[in-house]
Amino acid sequence: MFFSTELSLPLSPNKNHNFQFKSFKEWVDFFQDTEISMYAKTEQAESYLSDLIKNLKINTLGWLDQPAQVEQHLLEQHHQVCTTFQAYVNRRKQHQAREYFPTVSHAFEFLAKVAPVKLVDGAWLYSTVPNCNQPELKDLIYIYLEELGLGHPRANHVTMYQDVLSHYELNSYAEHLNDSYYEQAAVQLALAYAPAKYLPLVIGFNLGYEQLPLHLLITNYELAELGIDPHYFNVHITIDNAHNGHAQKSLQAFIQHFNHAEDPHAYLDLIKKGYVLNDLGKSSSQIIRELDIEQMALKIFQNKALIGQYIHNQKCQFSGKTINDWLSDPAQIAEFLQVMIEKGWIVKDAPVEQSRFWKMIDHPEGKMFGVFNATEKQIIKDWIQGAGLATRLSSRSAAPSQAKIEPAMSRMDQQRLNQLKSRFMRCEGAEQKIDLLIPYTAPHMHHTEIGLWATRQLSQLLFPFQTQAMHYS
Repeated sequence: MFFSTELSLPLSPNKNHNFQFKSFKEWVDFFQDTEISMYAKTEQAESYLSDLIKNLKINTLGWLDQPAQVEQHLLEQHHQVCTTFQAYVNRRKQHQAREYFPTVSHAFEFLAKVAPVKLVDGAWLYSTVPNCNQPELKDLIYIYLEELGLGHPRANHVTMYQDVLSHYELNSYAEHLNDSYYEQAAVQLALAYAPAKYLPLVIGFNLGYEQLPLHLLITNYELAELGIDPHYFNVHITIDNAHNGHAQKSLQAFIQHFNHAEDPHAYLDLIKKGYVLNDLGKSSSQIIRELDIEQMALKIFQNKALIGQYIHNQKCQFSGKTINDWLSDPAQIAEFLQVMIEKGWIVKDAPVEQSRFWKMIDHPEGKMFGVFNATEKQIIKDWIQGAGLATRLSSRSAAPSQAKIEPAMSRMDQQRLNQLKSRFMRCEGAEQKIDLLIPYTAPHMHHTEIGLWATRQLSQLLFPFQTQAMHYS
């Protein structure tokens, strides 16, 4: 088993650390903390997972009891998804409305609310990497490295999603979410540090996760229609294919690992429980059903009111209160917006140009020009106009630039990377190099400059044939 204890981070395995977590977000922060050791994370992951799987219901997964027949079941499932999607496409061709995202702002809300899971994309498979001397795990390790873009920043799934959030100015929305949005991310990170006895959990989870879901196909379709770059989602459609993509590799890994199981019954029990772990937390489909552009717009106005309550002219009054009075209490904002609608300052379900308020925030000479950024204005626009007048984003704002300038590394990060390169060059053989690199491909590290470099080297060492056409620095 490969793994370098030399590179374990600060907390020592000999100390008794009492970690108390009250929320899923705290679990996510714990697993993503660079100052906490691999040992401590594995110890906590084992405890977390053992509690998690105690009461999982797996009675509907009898089809997994015959591994040789699982492929047929998954192919039928895949066919059903594709058939359902084709029916959706046919409805759209008949000019029926979008079924997920009525407006750009609904899509923005979705992108922000799935961020906790997208920013740990592939993390669960990290637990397979220290076992890279086991041939039956090779496919899963390769899937993990592909999720990491084989070390290339524009192909690394986490950096790709970070680019999406940054381009559409959604970071603040993604960072202030209810704790429930972090539950699935916590599960995936716990699996990332699962001890060896729980590898079947990881394999079962991956088997379920890599199947092509209907929501992914429709999301990809509607984002493109709205002028929002769907590349991140399209990549998952192409690599999760049932023929030779991640779905097929996941199936083969399941069967190969099953053939080495000492206790097939116990193994399949964990496989099923891992499969069911996909259902914990808010799913993408649930998030889509709960999208609420009214609440999103209200939060924007409430946030602006914290500052706006001090700067408006005291002479202007609505229903006997000055604007400053209205803005002084966030609980009043919804009522204030309703008053503005009643007074005609905001004309709902009509072109925004008919709203005096919109002219104040959009026209360069408007008194509130510059108060709201482009994303906030898009949400306000969609809230005012409604789905009936929804428009797509302009081509200029649709996609993240492919020619963007990469941020310069800090002096400390550059020094750490140079030190790693030096140590790498001094390693006597492939096994030492692999031991050295593995910790830098962890979920909290792989999308950093040093992690990307380490991933490129590890990919080349473990899979020289698959990566020989790529250029490494």
